[in-house]
Amino acid sequence: MKIKKKINTWIFDLDNTLYSADSGIFQQVHKLMGKFIAENLNMDLPDAKKLQTKYYKQHGTTLRGLMDNHGVDPDFFLNEVHKLNYSIVGPNEGLNTELKQLEGRKLIYTNANKQHVIDVLDRINLTNFFDEIFDIKLANYIPKPEIEPYKQIINLYDIDPSTSAMFDDIAKNLVPAKKVGFTSVWIDAGYENFSDDIEASKEYLDFQTRDLSLFLKDVNEGKI
Repeated sequence: MKIKKKINTWIFDLDNTLYSADSGIFQQVHKLMGKFIAENLNMDLPDAKKLQTKYYKQHGTTLRGLMDNHGVDPDFFLNEVHKLNYSIVGPNEGLNTELKQLEGRKLIYTNANKQHVIDVLDRINLTNFFDEIFDIKLANYIPKPEIEPYKQIINLYDIDPSTSAMFDDIAKNLVPAKKVGFTSVWIDAGYENFSDDIEASKEYLDFQTRDLSLFLKDVNEGKI
């Protein structure tokens, strides 16, 4: 069966998925995270950056490591590290056209916070397009790829995994997606995230693409 006939719920990651990975947004976030750690844990910046990377690898997000080990307030952290210059992000009209042709619900599932999602969607001309935004706060600050929030999003939005597809640029985030029954689509952005484990994730990837807009075009034309 073709994907478009099978799927009625489309779940998308946000960062480096609905906009280009080379936009520069995540570089800003990483810089602000290092600055936050240095200032709030009284560390010099090189040590702060090492801790940032360590917690990201060990906990799925730097935030979770800071919460578990230092009692950092998550909302304060998220507000500080998303003080970004969003003007560097722009719309991909080809992608937007294909997204709008998909039938069924469209959701965003992100390890970021909702305000960041709103700010990005405004820049890429998709304001109020998605039916739901499942952010890190709704996930009780439990990040992908922990499986609990995947189960939570199913229950919260009454999702049938067998008719749902999830898209993410980090392969290991699709392992639990496949385990709960989603069709999994990896967007290979042409870089290797330092915490990703692509080889170990491959058996859980139903599809992979280097261009989400072209992939969705094939879906809409019934080629996949």
